[in-house]
Amino acid sequence: MRSFPSPFSRPLATVFALVMGLAPVQAQFFKKRQETPVPSPPPMNQLTAMPGGNPYAQPANAMLTQATSLPETVVYRQPVYSPPSYSLPYEGYRYDRRSGKPRGGLFSSGKPSEDMLQLLNVIRERAEHISKFGLPYVFGGDHPSEGGLDCSGTMKFLLSDIGFPDMPRTSYDQYAWLRKARTLKHTKSIPDHMGGRKGIKPGDLIFWGGTYDSGHKVSHVMIYLGQGGDGTHYMFGARGKSKTGLHGSGVDIFKLESGYQKSLVGFGSLPGVF
Repeated sequence: MRSFPSPFSRPLATVFALVMGLAPVQAQFFKKRQETPVPSPPPMNQLTAMPGGNPYAQPANAMLTQATSLPETVVYRQPVYSPPSYSLPYEGYRYDRRSGKPRGGLFSSGKPSEDMLQLLNVIRERAEHISKFGLPYVFGGDHPSEGGLDCSGTMKFLLSDIGFPDMPRTSYDQYAWLRKARTLKHTKSIPDHMGGRKGIKPGDLIFWGGTYDSGHKVSHVMIYLGQGGDGTHYMFGARGKSKTGLHGSGVDIFKLESGYQKSLVGFGSLPGVF
């Protein structure tokens, strides 16, 4: 008797094809296909150089051989004070600030010290000199070499190297600086006279709010220079782009007129000055 091979000896794919009604040729599709090998990438020195213009798109060896200087991108940096790039009166002058509070009482005349009078003379001379630079108001300006100054930058530039290196940069922080020293007087109007407990003194910083949306109570600052023989008050600083002072500049000496009472926050003397 002729024997037939058992169906269980056939390949599993053929049996599966018979059950499913597929031909043996079609069953070959169910066999696992071999993956085509992926060629290794060429060495870096064989890569084709990318066109110039974007230094980040060039190969690593090209970046090393073609040093491309990228423009500096600064999101924010803490302003660092540098000495004036312009010659100012009283170069090298330093006011020796004092700790504590000025003494008063029966045996005190209440008059400013000789050192304080010298400081005020320095401030006036420097303010007069800077006002003739012809600088415009530039928001964020820290130094005349930048082409302009803003209000608090002008105060920082004027005072930092004559005894006030710890002076903050922004108007609000300068306001807080005086509050911490307890020299600030909150008021809605400028006094008509100088001196005394309620009067404003030369060298006092004056603060306003609401000049722009700063997010703080204070947004503007200038420094009081004194009162003329006709009773006119004068101050120095940087105002808006549409305002000019006695010398026709945005960073200039201005008359402290009644219009400045609007949005006034207060004024106060520099810490340690008496």
